[in-house]
Amino acid sequence: MKKYLKFFTAMILCILLLFPSFAYAGEEVHTLTLEEALQLAYAHNPDLREADLEVEKAQILRNDAAKALDWIPTGGLIYPETQQIFNAYQQAEIGLSTAKKAQAAAKARVTQEVIAAYTNALKNYNTMESTRLQLQELENQKRIAGMSMGLGLLSEIDYQKLESNIKKAQEGYRAAQAAYEASIASLRYLLGQNQNWSPVLSSRAILDTYSRDELSVELSRGLTESVLVLQQKALLDIEESKKYWFIPNVSSDLKKVQLHMAEIDYEQAKRDAKSTIEQLYYGIDAAERQIEAAKSALAAAEKDLEIAKLKYEVGAISRYAMPGSESLSSAEVAAKTARMNLESFRADLAQMKAQFAFLTGKEPYDLKDWTVIE
Repeated sequence: MKKYLKFFTAMILCILLLFPSFAYAGEEVHTLTLEEALQLAYAHNPDLREADLEVEKAQILRNDAAKALDWIPTGGLIYPETQQIFNAYQQAEIGLSTAKKAQAAAKARVTQEVIAAYTNALKNYNTMESTRLQLQELENQKRIAGMSMGLGLLSEIDYQKLESNIKKAQEGYRAAQAAYEASIASLRYLLGQNQNWSPVLSSRAILDTYSRDELSVELSRGLTESVLVLQQKALLDIEESKKYWFIPNVSSDLKKVQLHMAEIDYEQAKRDAKSTIEQLYYGIDAAERQIEAAKSALAAAEKDLEIAKLKYEVGAISRYAMPGSESLSSAEVAAKTARMNLESFRADLAQMKAQFAFLTGKEPYDLKDWTVIE
């Protein structure tokens, strides 16, 4: 009986080693689309909950201030007490309007941050995978080089150079892994997930261009709609409304200074917004050109791969070869790398589009810019 038990145990171990997928058949791979990431962020982000509460608080303050204005006697505004009630109502109205704008801006900001974190993780994954493929190709070349050196077809110096390149590739791969893990950690934080949560990102950007208005039009919109400007504009509105208020123990000179400071802050916010929007505008132009170049490079790499396959079928080249020699494997790696480069450039454009839209008062997320891979 023990003999049979040992036999069956050994047989099961062999099956698991030969077919490892059997051992993990019950595991579920968790994929995450960008849409799912956004919904998780909306549900778990504390800033959004705080923004909702700020609107509720501002609404209550505005309603309470309005109740105090239900009855004002004729000429009542000449009395300081009545003027203060009216001032409080004015400020509550501005506060409510500002809170609602801040609420919308908070959601747009979270959307833009999630897209930035998601695309950054995608780019780091592509870098990691590209580095892994290059490392694997070098290791395959090393096996061929070892046999070639034994036959006297490769010098020891060339073999040592190959070993040195492999060590560099290994270090690059470890660095790429660390960068990818860091980007996943950043995404995990934004989505409110635990440290063991490590999804497979299944969305890919597919946009090649981003249609915009002329720079002057986009700047004009940004200076009135940008989140960078709106907050300072609200603070300026409050200071301007205080010019005619009666505020105990506050001189007119102090109110003028506070108003002037608010005006300076507002102008600085507009300058910052203009600079950021202008840089992004030209950055998007550059990203579009990079995508076109990457598409051409991918087309060339795929054509080279087709030729390599034909040569391999007729025995003109081998699957693996020494460094510098043509092989089917090197053509496959070049085509996969070109495809990942194009994906990364498209992710760059999607991230810049989201930031640009956020700063110019438009929706940062567009479903048509993305697709889901299996």
